[in-house]
Amino acid sequence: MESWVQGSLGSAPPSGGSHVGGPWSRAHTLPDPDMLPPSPRPDVLCGALTGSPRQQDPAPSPTCPLGPQGPKAGRQHCGLPGFGGHPDSGHLAVSLPAAGSPGRAWTPSTCRAPGEATCNFVCDCPGCSDETQCGYHAASPALGVPFACDFEQDSCGWRDISTSGYSWLRDRAGATLEALGPRSDHTLGTDLGWYMVVGIHRGKEAAGATLRSPVLWNAAPTCELRLWYHVAAGAVAELRLELTHRAETLTLWQSSGPWGTGWQELVVTTGRIQDDFRVTFFATRNATHRGSVALDDLVFRDCGLPAPQAHCPLGHHHCQNLACVAPHQLCDGEDNCGDRSDEDAYSCRHHIATDFEMGLGLWNHLEGWARNHSTGAWHPAWPHRDHSQNSAQGFFLVSVAEPSSPAVLSSPIFQASGAHNCSLVFYYYLHGSEHGSLQLFLQMENPGSPQVSILLRRRCGELGAAWVRDRVDIQSEHPFRILLTGHTGPGGVLSLDDLILSEHCQPVPELSSPPRGLWALALQPQPSSLPPQDFCEPGHLSCGELCIPPEQHCDFQQQCEGGEDEQECGTTDFEAPAAGGWEDASVGRLQWRRLQAQESGGPGTDAGGVAAGHVLSLQRAWGQLAAEARVLTPALGPSGPRCELRVAYYFHGHPQGFLALVVVEGDSRELVWQAPSGDRGWKVDTILLGARRRPFRLELVGLVDLDGPGQQGAGVDDVTLKDCSPAAAMQDSEISCNFERDTCGWHTGHLTDAHWRRVQSRGHGYDHTTGQGYFLLLDPTDPPARGPGAHLLTQPQAPSGPQECLSFWYHLHGPQIGTLRLAVRREGEAEVLLWSRTSTQGNRWHKAWTTLHHQLGSGTKYQLLFEGLRDGYHGTMALDDVAVRPGPCWAPRQCSFEDSACGFSSGGQGLWTRQANATGLASRGPHTDHTTETAQGHYMVVDMSPQALPRGQVASLTSEVHQPLAQPACLTFWYHLSLRNPGTLQVHVEEAQRYQVLSISARGGFAWRLGSVDVQAERAWRVVFEAVAAGTEHSYIALDDLLLQDGPCPQPASCDFEAGLCGWSHMPWPGLGSYSWDWSSGATPSRYPQPPVDHTLGTEAGHFVLFETGVLGPGGRAAWLRSQPLPATEASCLRFWYHVGFPEHFYKGELRVLLSSVRGQLAVWGTSGHLRHQWLEGQVEVASAEEFQIVFEATLSGQPALGPIALDDVEYLAEQHCWLPAPTQGDTLLAASVPTMVGSALLILVLLVLLGLVGRCWLQKKGGCPSQGEMAAEASGFDNIVFNADCVTLPASLTDNQ
Repeated sequence: MESWVQGSLGSAPPSGGSHVGGPWSRAHTLPDPDMLPPSPRPDVLCGALTGSPRQQDPAPSPTCPLGPQGPKAGRQHCGLPGFGGHPDSGHLAVSLPAAGSPGRAWTPSTCRAPGEATCNFVCDCPGCSDETQCGYHAASPALGVPFACDFEQDSCGWRDISTSGYSWLRDRAGATLEALGPRSDHTLGTDLGWYMVVGIHRGKEAAGATLRSPVLWNAAPTCELRLWYHVAAGAVAELRLELTHRAETLTLWQSSGPWGTGWQELVVTTGRIQDDFRVTFFATRNATHRGSVALDDLVFRDCGLPAPQAHCPLGHHHCQNLACVAPHQLCDGEDNCGDRSDEDAYSCRHHIATDFEMGLGLWNHLEGWARNHSTGAWHPAWPHRDHSQNSAQGFFLVSVAEPSSPAVLSSPIFQASGAHNCSLVFYYYLHGSEHGSLQLFLQMENPGSPQVSILLRRRCGELGAAWVRDRVDIQSEHPFRILLTGHTGPGGVLSLDDLILSEHCQPVPELSSPPRGLWALALQPQPSSLPPQDFCEPGHLSCGELCIPPEQHCDFQQQCEGGEDEQECGTTDFEAPAAGGWEDASVGRLQWRRLQAQESGGPGTDAGGVAAGHVLSLQRAWGQLAAEARVLTPALGPSGPRCELRVAYYFHGHPQGFLALVVVEGDSRELVWQAPSGDRGWKVDTILLGARRRPFRLELVGLVDLDGPGQQGAGVDDVTLKDCSPAAAMQDSEISCNFERDTCGWHTGHLTDAHWRRVQSRGHGYDHTTGQGYFLLLDPTDPPARGPGAHLLTQPQAPSGPQECLSFWYHLHGPQIGTLRLAVRREGEAEVLLWSRTSTQGNRWHKAWTTLHHQLGSGTKYQLLFEGLRDGYHGTMALDDVAVRPGPCWAPRQCSFEDSACGFSSGGQGLWTRQANATGLASRGPHTDHTTETAQGHYMVVDMSPQALPRGQVASLTSEVHQPLAQPACLTFWYHLSLRNPGTLQVHVEEAQRYQVLSISARGGFAWRLGSVDVQAERAWRVVFEAVAAGTEHSYIALDDLLLQDGPCPQPASCDFEAGLCGWSHMPWPGLGSYSWDWSSGATPSRYPQPPVDHTLGTEAGHFVLFETGVLGPGGRAAWLRSQPLPATEASCLRFWYHVGFPEHFYKGELRVLLSSVRGQLAVWGTSGHLRHQWLEGQVEVASAEEFQIVFEATLSGQPALGPIALDDVEYLAEQHCWLPAPTQGDTLLAASVPTMVGSALLILVLLVLLGLVGRCWLQKKGGCPSQGEMAAEASGFDNIVFNADCVTLPASLTDNQ
C-alpha cells in the first residue's frame, strides 16, 4: 500500500497576511510574568512531538492587510502533532505589533465618520480620532496595534449603570487614605496607577455593580478581549462578562471563584459580531461578601475587519467589499471578509459543510455524540454558544459518553484522493477537565489488506472555553474513512462544530457500512513508551510487580528498577520520538515541533553540531487563537532546593518576540527565565527551579515572526533536569556567602513572581564585598513583580553548636520600599522571626547580626529565610556577605522589639514584658509603639503599680554583652511614662563596674520621648535600664527603638546627619502616601537625583537627608521628617541648610516647616525653588505654648517633576532668638553686585508696591487671605485644624485630612 498522509497537530499552516500579538500589551525588556496567561495543569501524557505540516499557499503581499488576528491566551492544551507526512513550501505571514501605549484624554474629533465606522476597531480618521472613548483608545493607526484602555487618563467611555450604592468608579490606591481596591494597579504596578473599582459595600442586602462599554461595531472572528481583574479573598459572590448583540445576550465568562491572589488575567473571544454590540461586566455581592473588585488594562485585540484594497496578492480572494483574504480562509466556516462573501454558497459549492443545525449531514453518529445547543445549559463547562452562528441558539455536537468510554463519529468512505488533498477543517471545544481528549484517525479501506489506522491528531487537556480550529490534508491512493473519537474527563465537555470537507473529499456511496474494527481502534492503547499495563488500575504504571500511581510518575524519585517511572519527564535531546514528554499546547499560527535540525530553519545543526540531529523549534500551524506557541512537560516533582534546568537554545526575534520558561503550579504561573535575542547560534543557560512543594509543569512559550526580517526563529535542545530529587541525601550547603561565584546554599522561594536575583555591581547598585562584585537584589519594579514579596532560603541545616552567630550586610533604600525580615524554620514548629527592618535605612550598607539558638539533642534541622515584604514600589532591597560562626553574637546595635526582646533579660521576677496593644486589652502601656506608631507594634513595658512593684523597688532590664567601643558612641532610646507618675527610669552601664549615666523622672504624657546617653567602653559592656517604683496606681514605663551610633550625642532636634538621623523620624504616614525621607551622600551611587556634596563637610563623603518628589505622582501627598517632642518655648531658633533641584520653567517642589502639637499643625516657613547648585540657609523663629514637634514637609506645588529636596545641618537653638547670619560666599557675591543693581531694585520695588496694593484690594473682594485683624482673631491658639501663617497655602495632603 502506498499512501501519502498529510497531518500533524495544527501542522498545515495557512498563508496570507495575519497579525500575531504577544501576551503583553506593552513593550517590556522582560515579559511581565503576571501577564502570561493562566494555564491549568493537564495530567494526561498524550504523546510525542512529531509530524509535518503541509504548506501550500503562496506568500502574502503586504498590500492586502487581512485585519489583525491576535493571540488567545489563557488556553492551555495537551496536544500531540500527528505522525508522517512531508513538509512542502509555503508561508505564514506573522507580523508583530508595535507596543501599545497608555490611553489618552479624549478630544473631539474633526472627522465625522459614519456611525458604523466609529468604534469599529479600524482607524478611519486621521490620528484614529474615531476610535477613542470606545471602551479603549487607539494607540496608533498602524494595523494590528491593539486597542487598549489602562484607565490612566480617563475611563475610556466605560460607564457605571448600577442601580444600587454598589457601583463602579475610577480610582487609584494612592488617591485616598484607605484605597477601595488593590494597593497597586496592573498597568504601572504602583499605587500611582488607576483602575476601575467597585467600592466596599457595607449594606447587608445583595447588590450588583454593572460596568458597560460604549456601542461597538463589527467584531472580526478573531476578536478577543483581554482584561485583568483583582478580587480580594471572599469579596465577591460572582463575576460575569456578557456581550449583548441585538436581542441576544451571550455570557462570555462567569465565575463564582475561588479567586486567585493578586491581578488575574481573563481572555475571552467574542466571535464574529455583525453590527452593533456592547460588553458588560457584572460584579455581584451577597450579604456575606464585602464586594471589592477592580479591573485594569482592557485590550481589544485583532477585532477589526480587513480594509478594502484595490488589488489583492496573487492567489488571494477579493471579497465583494474589496477586502482581501488568504486562500486558506475561503470556506473555513468563518466570515473573514466581513460580508460573508468568502463563505457564500457559490464560492463554497464544492465543499461539504456540516454545521449540525439540521442534523449530522453525511457523518455517521456511531456512539456517544448528541446534537445540542447552549440554551438552558446546566453544565458549568458547557459551551455558551456554537461556532457556526456564534449564538446560544446554534447547534453543535457534544460528547455524552462516559469518561471511561469513547464517543465515535465516522465519515463515509471517501474515494482515493490521488495527488490531490482531501482537506478537513473542523472546530472543537475541549474544556472543564485535564483528562479530556480528541483524536482524529485515518482508516484505510483496502480490501484484501490488513486494516491500517493512522493517528493524525490528538489534543488533550484543558483548552479553555473557546472553539479551536484545525485542519488535516490527506492524500491517499486507497479509499479511506475519517474517525473522530473523544474521551471526556470528569467534569469536562468535548464538542464539535463546522466540519468542512474540501472538493477532493468524494464519498463512495456503495461503501457506507460502519467502519471495521472501530471499537478496537477507539479503545486500543495509544503510542507510548510506557509498557502495557496488565494488572494495574487505569492510570497506574506497571513495572515488574509494582503498580506506580500517577502522582509518583516524574517525581524525581525512582520507583521502578529500570527507571521507567522517571522517563519522559522533561530531560531529553529530542532524538527519541517521545521528546522527553514535552507536548505542544499551541492553538494559534505557531507551534512547537520536533524536527531534524537541517529542516528546522535554525542554525542548521542541533546543539551538538549534528545536522541530522533533532531539535524542538517554532514552526507554522493552523490554529486561529493564541499567537504564542507553548510546549509543556508532564507534571513534575515535588522538587528539591538544588533543582535546576540546563537548556541549549537559539532565539532571534523581533523586539516584540520572546522565548521564555514558565513554571505552572496549579493556577499560578511564574516566569523564571527569558532568552535574550541574539544571533542564530546555539547558547546554553542554566535556570534554578529550586524547591517546590507541589507538582508543577515546565512550559516554554515562544513568539517570533517567521516571515519577518532577519530570519527569525527559536528552538531548544539538550534539556536536562539536574539535582531535583527532594529526598536526595545532600550535605549541608554553605550559608556563609559573598555571592561572588554563586548563591552558595541560598535559593529563591516561589510564592510570588518577585525574586531575589544575583546581580553584578553597576550604576546605582553596588556590592558590599568589593564595591564591584556580586550581591543579591530585590527590585520590586524590574521586572514588574506583583506579588507581596520574595523569599530567599537555605536548605535544612544541622546546627554546629548550641548557639551560632549569623551576620549579614543589608541595603534597604528608597522613599517607599517596605520590610526586610529574617526568620528561622524548624520542622513541626512555628516560624520564628529573628530580625526585621522597615522603611528606608539610608543609601548605604548596614551590618546586622542575630544569635541562633539550637537544641542539639533533638536532631532537628533548621532553615533560614530572608523575606522582602513590599510596602511600595520605589526603592530596592539587597543582601551581601552573609556569614555564620559558632557562639553567640554581640548585642545588636539597634532594636525595635518588633521581632524579639533582642536578648534583653528582666531578671528573676520577669517584670519587664514585650507586648503590643493590637487587641486594646493590654492592661498597662501606651496604645501604640514608637517604631510603627500603630497598635500592632511592639515595645518593652513594666507595670509600676504597687501590686506589681511596691514603692522603692526596682525592675531591671539588662542587655546582652556589647562589643568594646573603639570610639565614643551615643545610645538613644525612646521612652513612654504614664500620665500618673510611675517613678524613675535610670540607665546604667556595666563594664568593669556599674555606673549610672542617666536618670529620668519627668512627668508622663501621651507622647514617646527621646533619651540619649554618651557611652565610652574599652571592654565588653552591658546597658541596664532600671525602673524605680513610686507606688502609683495604673502607672507604667515603656521602652522602644534602642540605637547605638558612633560619635557623641547631638543636641535635641539638631543633626549634621553624618552618623544618622539623630532622632529625627522619617516613618512613612499612610495618610500622606507612605513615603519616607532618605539618607545618603554624594559619593554613594543612587537611582534618584541628589546633591553632589553635603553642607557639613562640603565633600562627596558628607551625608544629608533628602526626598525625591518625583515619586509622588499626580495628586501625590508629602513626606514628613519629624523631630523628637520638644518642650514649650516662647522663642527658639531653627536653622537648617536646604538644597532643591528642579528644572527651570517647570513645576517646583516645596519645602515647608510645620509645628505640630496636640492642638494641630501650623506652617511657619516655606519655599519652592528651581535648580540651584548650592546649599541655601533657612531659619525660622518658632514659638509654642505646648509641647511640639518640628516637621519638615517635602511636597509639590504642581504636577510631578523629577527633583530632590535635601536638608543638612539642622540646628535647634532652644530659647534663643534668630540672628542674621554672617555673609556667605553667595552673599558676598551678591553684595559686590549691589552698586550695579540699585536702579533695577528701586524700579522693582515700586512695581511690587503697586502690585501689592492692587492684589490686596482684589483679595479682600474675593475673600482671599485674611486681614491682620482677622488673622489675629482666628489664630489666637492652636485648634485641631491646620492654620496658615503669613498667608502660606498648605498642601491638600494636610487640609484634606482634617
